[in-house]
Amino acid sequence: MTAGHGTATGAFKLPYSLIRNLTSPDEKANGVQTWFANVSARDVLKIGTEDNLRSYIAEHAQSKRNPVHKQIQNTIENLPDRFINRNSGITITCTDCEVDDSKKAAHLSNASIINGAQTQGELRRYLTSDEGEDADFMVRVEIIMEPAHDQIVEIAIARNTATSVKSVSQAGARGYLTELKTSVEGALPGETLQMSETDTAGLNTQAVLQWSRLLMPQKMLGAGAPRNFAYKQGGKCLTDFSNWASNVKSDAAMKKMYDFTVQIGPIGICEYRYWEQHEGWNGHRLHEYGKRSDKPHGGRPIKRDKTSGKVVWVAPGILFPIMSALSAFVRQKNGKWLLEKPKLFKEEELIRRAVQQFRALDRDVAVMGRSEAAYDALSIYTETIATVLADK
Repeated sequence: MTAGHGTATGAFKLPYSLIRNLTSPDEKANGVQTWFANVSARDVLKIGTEDNLRSYIAEHAQSKRNPVHKQIQNTIENLPDRFINRNSGITITCTDCEVDDSKKAAHLSNASIINGAQTQGELRRYLTSDEGEDADFMVRVEIIMEPAHDQIVEIAIARNTATSVKSVSQAGARGYLTELKTSVEGALPGETLQMSETDTAGLNTQAVLQWSRLLMPQKMLGAGAPRNFAYKQGGKCLTDFSNWASNVKSDAAMKKMYDFTVQIGPIGICEYRYWEQHEGWNGHRLHEYGKRSDKPHGGRPIKRDKTSGKVVWVAPGILFPIMSALSAFVRQKNGKWLLEKPKLFKEEELIRRAVQQFRALDRDVAVMGRSEAAYDALSIYTETIATVLADK
């Protein structure tokens, strides 16, 4: 097999922050040992992939990057502190392993990644870019020490054979996404929705459902529904939508939420894109280091165009509370759900409040995305305007 990046033959030193030996009696009887370790994402880049069944798919052609790659990228860029939980990790095999806990390092012989080459590829893609040059976060690895190389081959085959059917594919196959797809295509010519994990064209289905969920009025969600749900449990937005779709004929409340999502979907897409490149972000210096030379935490807050210097992207952790606040202006008219911003509403003021919350939360993107207080603080502004106008 062709070796990937790094060197798999000979000795390899893998630093770690924590390691545990979880070898079972059966493994021990076969001369095998297994460890689980938390390691730096940057150290993962140095390990070869020659015993893997496939190397990084998009290594030679970026067009081969599929939705799985993009989901990994999304977590790396926007939720790096959650990467170790959201990613299934990396499996490394070796013919020998010596753990030196006094120096926090594992010395591996003939090390190779046999499961996780796509994760490694996406890590390399980001950490070697301008955006990720200062980033570092943890990755969980499984180290399997198997002295017999022919058995390593069998392990690699077994670990890469079973492929589960993903939720988007299931929802698409059952027709749950059909009306939403039609709604998006009808309102936004040239756009479409991904109907399975293998679709490379179209909008990310989970993202569209998250944006739609953020715009759902609080009365429809229920008084106790957390505003930060779409950020903290993005995957459940698809689960919930599928549940609503399967019960539209038997449950009026679910039908209402399903119909809302189908109608508001295109609006959510346009609104999210609008705020992502809003002129109001310029001048707030969200990307700069603090007084103590500390950088923003929990992911990159913004990206700028290299030519104009203007903001062209804002992290979801900052945008999600804004989208949630806009739900105060969502109304149903003549059976259609619309987002109507009143003249009294000042977009720059909402951005100013978002920046204020970001700084109050120690400039941590991920914390802001999860903070109920941040959502409440921004919603106070829009809900106050909505209430004043309703009383007139």
